[in-house]
Amino acid sequence: MGRKREGFWKYVENLNGRFLCKFCERTFPGGITRIKSHLSGVRGRDIDICSKVPEDVKLAAYEAIRSPKKKTGNLRSLNNYETEVVSTSAPNKKARSLHQPNILGECKKNKSVVDNMLAKFIISNHITPDFAKMPYLVDLLRSVAEFGPSYEFPSTSVLTSQLIPGIYKGVEEHIGNVKKLFTKTGCSLVMYIVEEKWKPVCINVSAYTPAGFIYTDKILVSGQGMTFCYLVNSICFIIESLGPENVIQCIFDIWKIEDSLADFKEDNFLLSVQGMICRKYPWIFLHENASNRLLAFLPCIYFSVPWIHRTTILAVVIFRYLHEHDSHLLPQRDHTSNVNKEYNGGPGMTMMAIEFFVLRTILEVEKELQALQLPIASESCEGPSREEVVAEIVDEAIHSTEFWRRGKKVVQVLRSLFLFLEFIDGNGSTFGYLYEASKRAEEDIKKHCDGDDQIHCEMILKWFKKWQSIVITPLHAAAAFLNPAYFCSKNFTEDTEMREGLCRLTLSHPPEEREALSKQLQLYRMKVPELFSATAMKMLNTIHPRKWWECFGDPCPILQKLAVRIMSQTCSAPLRQPFFQPNNPVDELRMNMLLMEEFGMVNSQINLEPTHPDRISELPEYADEYVQKYLEDNKRIYYAQHGLLLMYKPDERMIVDIFRKWDT
Repeated sequence: MGRKREGFWKYVENLNGRFLCKFCERTFPGGITRIKSHLSGVRGRDIDICSKVPEDVKLAAYEAIRSPKKKTGNLRSLNNYETEVVSTSAPNKKARSLHQPNILGECKKNKSVVDNMLAKFIISNHITPDFAKMPYLVDLLRSVAEFGPSYEFPSTSVLTSQLIPGIYKGVEEHIGNVKKLFTKTGCSLVMYIVEEKWKPVCINVSAYTPAGFIYTDKILVSGQGMTFCYLVNSICFIIESLGPENVIQCIFDIWKIEDSLADFKEDNFLLSVQGMICRKYPWIFLHENASNRLLAFLPCIYFSVPWIHRTTILAVVIFRYLHEHDSHLLPQRDHTSNVNKEYNGGPGMTMMAIEFFVLRTILEVEKELQALQLPIASESCEGPSREEVVAEIVDEAIHSTEFWRRGKKVVQVLRSLFLFLEFIDGNGSTFGYLYEASKRAEEDIKKHCDGDDQIHCEMILKWFKKWQSIVITPLHAAAAFLNPAYFCSKNFTEDTEMREGLCRLTLSHPPEEREALSKQLQLYRMKVPELFSATAMKMLNTIHPRKWWECFGDPCPILQKLAVRIMSQTCSAPLRQPFFQPNNPVDELRMNMLLMEEFGMVNSQINLEPTHPDRISELPEYADEYVQKYLEDNKRIYYAQHGLLLMYKPDERMIVDIFRKWDT
């Protein structure tokens, strides 16, 4: 014990009977006991605790002053290691204080201690192991950790009389704000399947306006599925409840909803539903969910081009090797947004995003890795070890010009696709941008695929054009025409799809308005000064096209109303919808709270500014510990899509020859 006590003298400076703390620079009289108390964080002995002492010194000082006779002494004053638990049965009384400095101190050192406490919590409260996906759980734990161990739960009375009613009041205000825009902007009905134990139980229906999403209703799916007639009648019922004049379009997850039908045998589900809806509501259009459909296609593009997924998997091997042996070479990132993004497209999509991130990380340290010399495999009668095989693979890759060339090419191609996905998943009024953005993504793919990659380029374009043929309609083209910023740009050309879409929009209007609308469209084409004034031209790229039409569209009132409503729509359902079945008004409030928090708060600001594809620059990023956990948890993932089977994480020995043959 003498050595341990003497060790604390180095943290103070002797001032002739008083001591100066080198951390907080306070002075105090006394000896080694008071020094340790000052450093330990334990209040007592009439001495202030140090507020700047490092955590390891604090723990060591605390252990030093803690003797068998004092295990229970002064623990109430140990602010940094004490947790108070509030009893749920007696809200006004504190349950026993869990004074466990040893356990809490160990939590800072050993993750397994925290994991065991978590497991006990799950068992004692009958919670399913996948509870980590519960909304707000991670945010809650992080907030408590940031607040510190002195946080106490609010009482039941405070929760029930103040906090929860306050949240519900905010939700009701959000619902009101969304509905206020129905008359001016109209709304998009977004429909998505909710599954329980892999079986569809209902279709949740949300309404979107520039103020955000709100839950409106659900369509139940029986165990035997639902009939086509029942689905159409249910959609019409919801449209009537919102006011048919307020609904502009319906967005579907086509293949999921189609699979839940028991009697549908036609070739084209969307056209069949469109035909039934248009008989009653000719101004309402049906569209495929753009983001979810792209999520289904991206892994197909990724895995159907050999040099893309082989290059990224090799980057994963290099990343894991560096993490185990030379982690200092990996760049340190300051993640600010878009971190650890998970996709609803299944494990294949998230896996693709993580591998893409890993490849970008490896490319950032190209020069450092090329200068790296790895150990050569020893000549042993038993053959090279696993580590030696991996080192050989990594060494060959980082000193291969082909790997770096391929890696940069992969990043160029996938970057265009991921930025496009980020754009259409922006949860804003993106309907007027989708047509232009898809054309730009197509051109980017063509630009980066050339030479010996021409065959694979054609394969990528084939998949992307298939997505376009399913998702993009003449209505999107007409919306692009009505986007004044795009209409006035150098790249604009009015094409056949735009004219077809404008014709459909005109025919959807009452007969008495069609002639006036056609004349106003012609004035727009001519860019008459009354519409395109000097101020209007300056604001083209400054405000959202919806706001532009509101501000400057008065000379063409019928076209203005049409453009505002078209430009206010979204082109996809959010990727992070709350997937559960509301069964009562409280569930509906809970659903709307989640939608408000996820999509409503930011939408008002998003939809005041242009949502141009050029403004999207962030690619998905992942924290180092997230990548490591994902790679460890998914050592072998078999991804099957459209008859394609890929072994994601093969044994390192198996990939030696694979990556030496890039194009086979």
